[in-house]
Order: sequence, then C-alpha cells, then structure tokens
Amino acid sequence: MIKRILINKSPTFSYLELYTHAGLNVISGVSGSGKSVFFNSILSAFGLKEPNAELIEINLEIDFKTFGIDLEDWGISSELIDSQGETIVSILKKQNTRYFFNHQSLSKKKLSEIAKKFIRYISVKDANELESKSMLNLFDNLIGKKDSRHKSLVSEYREIFIQLKECKSALEELESKERNIETLKDFAQFEIDKITSIHPCPGEYEKLLHEKRLLSKKEKILQYCNMALHTLDSLDSVYKAFELLEIDRASFESAIIEAREHIESGMATFEHLELDPESLLERLSQLADINRKYGSEENALAHLEAQREKLKEYENISFDKTQLEKKYHDLAQQAHSIAMTLHEQRLKFISLFEKQLNSFGKDLRLKKITLQLQNVIEDFASSVILHHLHENGYDTLEIFLDSIPKNNISSGEYNRLRLSMLCVLAKGDTEKNGAQCRGILILDEIDANLSGEESEGVAKLLAFLSRSYQIFAISHQPFMPLLSDNHYLISKDLHNKGQITLLDNAGKITEIARMISGSNLDKNALNYAKTLLEQQRK
Repeated sequence: MIKRILINKSPTFSYLELYTHAGLNVISGVSGSGKSVFFNSILSAFGLKEPNAELIEINLEIDFKTFGIDLEDWGISSELIDSQGETIVSILKKQNTRYFFNHQSLSKKKLSEIAKKFIRYISVKDANELESKSMLNLFDNLIGKKDSRHKSLVSEYREIFIQLKECKSALEELESKERNIETLKDFAQFEIDKITSIHPCPGEYEKLLHEKRLLSKKEKILQYCNMALHTLDSLDSVYKAFELLEIDRASFESAIIEAREHIESGMATFEHLELDPESLLERLSQLADINRKYGSEENALAHLEAQREKLKEYENISFDKTQLEKKYHDLAQQAHSIAMTLHEQRLKFISLFEKQLNSFGKDLRLKKITLQLQNVIEDFASSVILHHLHENGYDTLEIFLDSIPKNNISSGEYNRLRLSMLCVLAKGDTEKNGAQCRGILILDEIDANLSGEESEGVAKLLAFLSRSYQIFAISHQPFMPLLSDNHYLISKDLHNKGQITLLDNAGKITEIARMISGSNLDKNALNYAKTLLEQQRK
C-alpha cells in the first residue's frame, strides 16, 4: 500500500506531503481543484503517466513476492529493500527526467512494468480485465478454488506449452538452416580453410613488426658501428696525452673496452639477422588481414574452433531434426490432451462464473452479463496445433452485456464490468484466504455520468474491494464518501495553490452536503448529509 505521497512544484501543488491509509480513500473537491492532477502525479511516479512536478516521492509497503516480482530480475539489488519492507519510488524532473527505486536509478519502462503488476488504473476503456486472456486467468483461478486439480492442470499445461514453443522455435531454426545448409557448410569451410592456410600464432604479428623495424635499421646500424670501431682504433693520441699528463687511464680504457664489446655484440646480432624482406612483408600482410577481420590472432583461432563446431552441427542436422520432430509431436499431443480437459472443466463452471459476475453486476445496476466460451479446435493435428494454442489452451472467452459485445457498450458500463471482474477475483481470495492484498486501485471518476442508484452500487462494491485493495477514487457524488474509510478534500488557497485535507466527521458532513446541494449550503443539506453518514455507520 501507499503510505506517503510527496509532491513538489506541480501545476497545482507547490508542496504537498500526505500520509495515506489502507481501505477506501475517496478524493473530492470542486471542478478544477486539482484532483486529476493529484492522480497524475501518483501514476507518473511509477512511470504510468508523464510527470507533472519537479519532484514526486512515494513510500510503499509491499511484499513484491506476493505479486510474482523478483527485483533481482529487474536489476534491483535486494540489499536496497528496507528491513521494514518499505520502498521509495521517486521521480526528479529537471533538464532530464530520472526515475529512482530506493534511490537506485531505473528506466521508466522497467519501473512501469513492475508497477503494472500491483497497480490498476481504471479510468477509460484501455485496460485488459475484459480481454479473453485476463478473463480466462480469473476463471481458472475461480475453478482452482473449487477444484485443486484444475490449478495443477493449468500449471502443467503452461509448462508444456512453454516447452512446445521452445521446441517449435528450435525446429523452425533447424529447418531454416536445412534450407541453407549447403551455403552454410561452404561458408564455414571457407572460414576454416582461410584461417588454417595462414595458421596464425598468438603474438606473431607484433613479433614480425619488431623484426621489420630491425631490418629497416640494419644497414645504417652496421655503417655507424664500423665508424665507431674505427674511431676506437684511433685513440693512440689520447693514450699518449694521458701518459704525458700523468693521468691514470685505467678507467678510460675499461670504458673503451666495454663500449667496443657492446658495439661488436650488436653488429654480430644484425650480421646474423637472416630475414627475407619479401617473405616478411607478405606474412605481415596475411596477419594484418586476420587481425582486421577477427581482432587478433587469438580471436581468429577461437573463430576457427567455432566454425569447426558449426560444420559438425550442420553435418548432423538431419539427426537433430528427427529428434526434435518427435519431441514436438509428443509435447503437442500432451498439450492438446490437457487443453481439451481444461475446456471441459471450464464448461462445467461457466455458469458459476456468470452467476458471480451477475451478482456483483446487479449491485452495479448492470443488465444481464453473459459469457461465451469457444474452443477453436476439436481434433488433434500436430502440424497446426501451435497455430491455435495459446497459454490458456484452445479457449477464448467473450463477455456480453444484455447480448451486446463489450466493444459496443458505453464507457460507464465497461468500467462497471471491470469492477465486477475485480470483485469476483477479490471474493475468491476472501473465501479462500481471508482478506488478501491484491494491490492498489486508482479510479478516476468511475461514477461519472451514472444515476444515483448506479453510483451507490459502485460505492458498495468499492467498499467490498477495499478489503483486498488499497483504493484511491475521485468522486463527485456522495455515495463513495459515505462508505469511505478516509475522505480527502482538495481545495485551493488564496494564492490559487492546491492543498489536500483529511476530513474529520464535521468536514465530511460539510463536503457531502456540498456534493448533494451544490455550493449554496443550507441547514437542510447539512442535516441530510449527517443523517446519511449516521445511517451508513449503523
């Protein structure tokens, strides 16, 4: 759940720090006070909307494992998680926008993908609760609570389906290789022949470059060494001068002898340097080509081994394909059998699913809800099976309101249908495990354009859902505030800056009265609001 919200320098709030609570949290206020701006700030902190403030910070208390989130998989160190289980997500918007998870920088895409697992935003017809995949998942969850074998069967099917997809992918890759096998074999052999014909050795190129540099200096070095030796042979006058001056010449003679030895040793090295310049340059050219293509002699040798392995693989491709085809056929047969069993199970329980949806739909003043379960295949044929299979089997599930497809109903009806689905999910969890946290629900004026009776139904179901979700809901009608656990009023001060207040009982009565009668409050409206609030508490 969200425990704290901080917003700094947004279009509505210059600075806001709000501590929030579990249950049904209702936000109200006159039009233009900043309710939607407030929701936008919350969603943008999770990368679900574009940011509208310089700084947004949200403190969460959430068990990520409950929602199947392994933070390590998202590149977030488990060491960053507070020992109390509290997490801080924040957004800093200056020249660039940066997102943080417990002060670790994170991409907007990653943060939003994580958030979508525990935050549901209901505003317009853009969510997936009424899509076939989501409804089938909820339906299987419902059946699993009645029949534990169904849950095991679904898990088994999904494991086999993943293996089947992987096997199909490997088979298609193998068939693609098979179609181009001769070209691939020729290319691998060409690469092998090229490297083996040159036969590079690690470090050879650098060694030959050094020899080339020596070869280019050989003639000049020998010339100057001969001149130096001639000079050393002509030092009689130096020795005579030392003798006449009575200077000890021992150290000088020692230095001359050492110099002569170095020069003669160097000359011997170059005189025995037997290099064929033409062969050297040709070898250097070959190795330069190798280094240009592969980066180094070592990389070339590694590539050589890889190509040899590929050649073996290409030569064994027919054997591998036969094995994969058998494996694919066996997996397809298993998947088909389980998918058909799942279909039969779903047919048995479809009326129960419809009954529960209509039970909640009745409270929402919806017309009759019907479900249509369709199986797209009857007979087993492994050649076409994967084209029709998906992660829920062969089945597709469609929902109708008074026989009208979901895509043709009003946005108000669509969102109330979504609430019905969430209620079925929450009811199943409550029956099985007691109240269980399923995350955070954010609802933007879901009771807009509804009659009083319809709005009251929405409010009652949100109160029910608040046992399983932390709910934030904007409302312009009195029914949600009457049933809320916490009622917040957004208003503007004298400087036209937004502020949010958690209402006490008196404040709640005043705000509900305004929602009923408008800005001109009178004693009757206040008394009526007080009566309604007292009735709900009973």
